[in-house]
Amino acid sequence: MGKRKGVMARQAPKDFAKVKQKVGKKKKAPTNETNVDFRAKQVNILAQTALHEKGEEVTHRKLGLVELLAHMQHHSARVRRDALVGLKELCSAHDGVVAKNLARIVEATTAMAIDLHAEVRTAFRSFQTWLLQTTFQTALM
Repeated sequence: MGKRKGVMARQAPKDFAKVKQKVGKKKKAPTNETNVDFRAKQVNILAQTALHEKGEEVTHRKLGLVELLAHMQHHSARVRRDALVGLKELCSAHDGVVAKNLARIVEATTAMAIDLHAEVRTAFRSFQTWLLQTTFQTALM
């Protein structure tokens, strides 16, 4: 009995078999090629609503009351100090801010009295004395 050569030739090709190139033909793309093409699309924003939400009551650095109160918990001492200075600027420039948000302001700034950094405590004392003078003056009128 002879061996059957036709059955062996019809089996599936082995993995990673090299494809032989024909002379004069273009190179065939490998079967395991990854397509790395991508497309980017542009997003058009007509207006930034975050700028309108702050309102007219902002500091010279364009920070509102909410941002300044959030900066009171910042890890950097300089940011906390700047928040107190900005809060004093905001409250002195806009009269109604202290009257409307006195409880929030006092609650956010009380932790600054025992801050580890002296510059923050100094800014707190300056802000607190200004705040007490302002509230007493408005209460007496």
